[in-house]
This record gives sequence, structure tokens and C-alpha cells, in this order.
Amino acid sequence: MLSHAEQSICVFGDSHIACIKHALDENRVSVPFGRLEFWGASGPSFRGIHLKDRRLQPLTEDAQEQVKMISGTGRGSLAPEDFDVFLFVGSRLRAQSYIVPMLWRAQDEAGYLSQAVRDAVLERWLTGCRSYRAARAFAASGKTRVFFAPASFMNDQVLDEKVVARSINQQATAAERSALWEGVAQRMDRDGITLIAQPEQTVTRGCLTRIEYASSRAIELQDPVHKNGAFGALILKAMFAQLAEDTAAASPHVDVSV
Repeated sequence: MLSHAEQSICVFGDSHIACIKHALDENRVSVPFGRLEFWGASGPSFRGIHLKDRRLQPLTEDAQEQVKMISGTGRGSLAPEDFDVFLFVGSRLRAQSYIVPMLWRAQDEAGYLSQAVRDAVLERWLTGCRSYRAARAFAASGKTRVFFAPASFMNDQVLDEKVVARSINQQATAAERSALWEGVAQRMDRDGITLIAQPEQTVTRGCLTRIEYASSRAIELQDPVHKNGAFGALILKAMFAQLAEDTAAASPHVDVSV
């Protein structure tokens, strides 16, 4: 097994990868890897990235320009064997589209769903996302380790309170959130993917993100979506901790502290 210093990691995604970049730029976390690269596209350009011939490729001019700008290395496409570890961030897999509505339904008996229906909803959420299907294909190759951090809950104090009132279960508990995330983790594990769930300390009012983890100008720009370097650091630390556990399990006598 390669040491962390010999391994490479790729952070793939849409505009949500900015929080990871901020975490590194702000020196919030040290990277125990020899090489780390970003790859992806923001906004509508992200829709131009497709899995084709085993590789993630930008198939539109806009996507190609975004990839070139974000990567900075000239890497025009991604294959599983290009990196030892892939971290998919955001990438159009939104907690808002699964965790939030499931918590809303949990408020009363009228919202009860059978386990079979809950499983079907989860399956549709995951496999209906093109990026998740790409992550699944990368994991199935056996040539890389894949992590997935879905786009997090909306930012508190930015999301319209009328929207909060009609869609957010503000009484949802940590236990309820944990149970849903655990279901996601188990389902992803079947595809060889490791979930990085939204860290519990970033959550408030049932299923919103604390404003201190929102992007720096979230209130000014009325941005309910993007997160800052403090949030990105928590995602990276969770992944590094899991990788350290994996290394320890494979080599119990090796010091893997990071």
C-alpha cells in the first residue's frame, strides 16, 4: 500500500468545491498527500461534463473552458486510474432533495413511508444523479478510492423564512438526521463509495446550515447554497480520518497520524 505522501487525490465537482479550495488556501487543514488537484465546472457549465469511454469529459465549449480554469494543469479528462482517491463534492447530488423532504415527512403520521418506499426514494435520488453514476463507475473500476460529499443544507438566515416554514422540519433531531445519513452511507457502500455526510456541528434549525459555515458574502449576495473554508476543512478532515483508519486496518503497526 502506498503511503499518503505517495498518493494523489482529485477533488471533483461543481461550484461547491470552492469550500475545499478555501480550506486549503486558508491553511485550515494539512494535506497528507503528494498531489491534490481540482477538476470540474461551475454553474450551467457543469452539465456539459459527461462520462464517456470510461472518462469524465467536458463535452461543451463552456465546460472545457471551466475545466481548464479550475484544473490549471491542462488535464482535459478524468479516468479512475488518474488518481488514488477521488472526492466528489456537491456535483448536483443535493441533501435538499432527499434528507430535507424525508425529515419533513417525519413530522407526523400522515407523512409515514414504508421502508420499501423510502428505499425506492433513496435509490432514485442517487441513481438519478449523473455525477453519482460516474462516481459509481469509478469505484467499480477497482482502480481508485471514491468519496462523495453531497451538497449541504441551505444556509440559515439566507433562505427565505416562508420557504423555511413550508419545507423545513425545524424540530428534526440529530438522531433523525443520523438515521437518514446512515441509510445513504449503507446504500453508497454497496456501490463502493464512502459517504461524507454533512458534519452535525454545522446544522441548525432541523436541517439548515449555520450561517458561520456559509460563504463569506452569503447574506450580502443572498446565497443560500455555498459554504466557506471552515466547512470545507471539516469535509477534508472527515475524509482524511477515514483514509487513516483504512491504512491502520491494513497496516496496524504503521503510524498513520496526520
